Amino acid sequence: MLGFSILIVLYLIFYIILIIGWRITQDSNPAKVDSNIKPSELTVVVPFRNECDNLSTLLTNINTLKTLPTKFIFIDDHSEDDWSVTFENINNDLIEVYSLNESDYGKKTAIQEGVKHAATKYILCWDADIQFEDNYFNDIEKLKTADLIILPVHFKSENILQSIGEIDFYLANLVNQASAYWQRPIMCNGANLLFTKSAYLETINLKSHAHILSGDDMFLLHYMIKQKKEVYCAPNQFCTIRTQSPSSFLGYFSQRTRWFGKSLLIKDGLLNFWAIVQFIFTVSFFSFFIYWILEDPKTFGIIFLLKCGIDLSFLSVYFYSIKKNILTLLIPFYGLLFPIYNLFILFSFYFRKQKWKGRKLYQ
Repeated sequence: MLGFSILIVLYLIFYIILIIGWRITQDSNPAKVDSNIKPSELTVVVPFRNECDNLSTLLTNINTLKTLPTKFIFIDDHSEDDWSVTFENINNDLIEVYSLNESDYGKKTAIQEGVKHAATKYILCWDADIQFEDNYFNDIEKLKTADLIILPVHFKSENILQSIGEIDFYLANLVNQASAYWQRPIMCNGANLLFTKSAYLETINLKSHAHILSGDDMFLLHYMIKQKKEVYCAPNQFCTIRTQSPSSFLGYFSQRTRWFGKSLLIKDGLLNFWAIVQFIFTVSFFSFFIYWILEDPKTFGIIFLLKCGIDLSFLSVYFYSIKKNILTLLIPFYGLLFPIYNLFILFSFYFRKQKWKGRKLYQ
């Protein structure tokens, strides 16, 4: 039991470090800074491929906004659906639509094309399948300026299985926000990402990773940090968008495998450090659980409840703050599934051909 006792102490220290870093980033008030972002200085770029229904919902959501940016630029990445019909009856001078040339393809190239057409200082990247509140751009004005601003992304789920699938995403966000305080952010999400046009053009280095269709967000973050640009992780209460959680088992694992792949290919030392720490804890607890299930089920029950108690004590505060209380109740189930899930993702990445939006993920 000495080994388990040491593991528990290290686990507690790990949580304390995370919660302190997260609390400080959330308690910071960006509205107090002297320089803020104005919607008139901002263009929204939305790359899309085969998302006719999502585009219709997004355009309806845009019509509800209280404050508007200078432009919304939509870039079609060779969609095969009837996407153009969605824009036929749009009478809005703020919306412009472009299509990639036949020789160009991919989300990264679509974003770059949108940035080139933008004439403002700031660029806001959205995905086509998001939703947001009508005061979104009022919140933009409360943000402090930076070369890259990581904005919050939340999932919408319709059942318990989808909710369980959200947990690893929010735990990754917790680690990211803590890391933003202790050293720097380690990840971001391109569904809701704001940056200056000049910093993007200086750092993007698209040729080096254009063959990897996913990862527009993570590669941009990596190169911004590498070139010492200012990166800021916004608190959860500002400019949050919502996107649908994968509805099928296959869709969920395809998404997570893609995320795992782009994180691996970034070759970021700090990101790898956090991943190794998480992996060590996962494997260690899983090994103890297997041992005590076989040796003494009663002892297994005690140590499992102890771990769940620690998880719930810390994570309930975090999940409450992002209005995801139901996830707290699902933590015990997730604790048993997470090690198996990790192994499945690992094997899926190496032994299953990855596709995204009808294309090979790695060209």
